[in-house]
This record gives sequence, structure tokens and C-alpha cells, in this order.
Amino acid sequence: MDNIVNIILSDKVFTILITLLISSIIIIVISRAQNKIEVSNAASIKTKKKNTIVALIFNIVKYIVLIVAGVIILSKLGVNVSAIVASLGVVGVIGGLALQDALKDIIAGCNIIMDDYFVVGDLVTIGDFTGIVTEFGLKRTKIKAFDGTVLVIANREISQIKNLSAAKTVWYLNIPVAYEVSEKQVAKVMKDIIKDIVNTKLTTKDPEYLGVNDFCDSNVNYLLQVECESKDRYALRREVLKIVKDNFDEKGIKIPYPQVEVHDGK
Repeated sequence: MDNIVNIILSDKVFTILITLLISSIIIIVISRAQNKIEVSNAASIKTKKKNTIVALIFNIVKYIVLIVAGVIILSKLGVNVSAIVASLGVVGVIGGLALQDALKDIIAGCNIIMDDYFVVGDLVTIGDFTGIVTEFGLKRTKIKAFDGTVLVIANREISQIKNLSAAKTVWYLNIPVAYEVSEKQVAKVMKDIIKDIVNTKLTTKDPEYLGVNDFCDSNVNYLLQVECESKDRYALRREVLKIVKDNFDEKGIKIPYPQVEVHDGK
């Protein structure tokens, strides 16, 4: 027992344990401070940019803490840290080649912040993948789609991106109605539909009924214009379709659908 105590209290082991303890405490404190500072549910661009920069800074600090702790532990284990530092000039080229992708990720991450490509909480599209930016780090970015799928992409691979949160979304909804229903009836119902849409609190301005948009084989398309924040467009679309269906059912207006007539040949 005394031997174990003596080993633990020896300068080498004691320093290593203290280094591990202090670095662990610092990382835990940093993580908690980051969670406290970040406002994940904030919708303003200023707040989301602040959260993104905070996350990046705290990630850098974590790396520095780990590097310093590693150097102290290696020195206590008898590794010639000075020689390693001195030899960096020789192995720097090899290390640079091995780490060039990581360096590209870090540089690309800095460019994303400086050029305002996106921030945490933005709705973006990369290729054919659309989702919310949930995490942004030195090397990678995480984007979560509405179906729960998560895309993890290296920062250096983000060359083209569509930021759907940069502006409001204006979309046009074609509402099919049978030819038997007059335009006056449709216009009257549209007033009630617009009131119900405004009550959802998801629009940035009142929707606008634009009238007849097209004559189809079995229906007339009436056009409705809706404007909202990009992050709300899917939720609002579902609400609008529900409101249209409920109002049409209540007023006895039918939405045409394809029908097949079968004859038995007799």
C-alpha cells in the first residue's frame, strides 16, 4: 500500500494526474459555458452568427488545452519535447502532407464565418440535401433534414450552398376547383381561407388571392400567393392545405380527382 502511495505521490505520476485532472475540468467548464452562452432557439441572424462563432472559438480552445496537456505529459514520461519541436522543421513537410485536408477544412471553416455563408440554425441546401445547420466546427458541418437524416460534411467540400434563410420565401399554390363552381364562390371562400392562414401566425404578410391561373382537363386552377420565413415554409404549407380542405368541405366545394369508369362489355 505504501508503495502505491509513493508511486502516486512521485513527481512524474502526480504531475501527469494533475495535468489530466485540470485539462478535464477546463474542457468540462468550457463545454458548459458554451451551452450557457449559446441561444439555440434564437431566430435572429445576429444571434445565430454569435452562436456559430462561439462554438468555433470554444473548439479552438479545447484543441489548445489538449495540445498543452499532451506536451506536459510527454515531457514527464521522458520524451524529449524540445527535440520534437526542433525536428518539426524536418517532418513538417510530411506532417503538412498528412494534415493538408484538415488544414483545408479549418481554412474553409474560417472563410464560411468571414463571408457569412451560413450560421448554426440556418436552413440550407447542399446538392440535393436540405436541412438545418445543427453544428459547425473547425473540420466539419452537420446538417439535419426534416426527416431526421443527418448530413456530416467536411468544410472543404462546401463549395456551393444555397442559404434558404437569407430571404423570405414566397410560394404560389394552385388550388384546383371543379368547373361547376363559379369564380365568385371561390373568391368568397378564399377570403375565409386567407383569414385562417393569417391566424396561424406563420406568414410575414397577408396572403393574396390572385384569381384564375389555368384551365385544366377537369378543373380550374386558382392561384394563392403566400409569404413566410424560410424556416416556416414546410409547416405553413401543411397548414394552408389543411385550411383549404376544411373550408372547401364546409362550403361544399369539391376538389376534382381522376376517376376511372369501367364497363364489363355486356
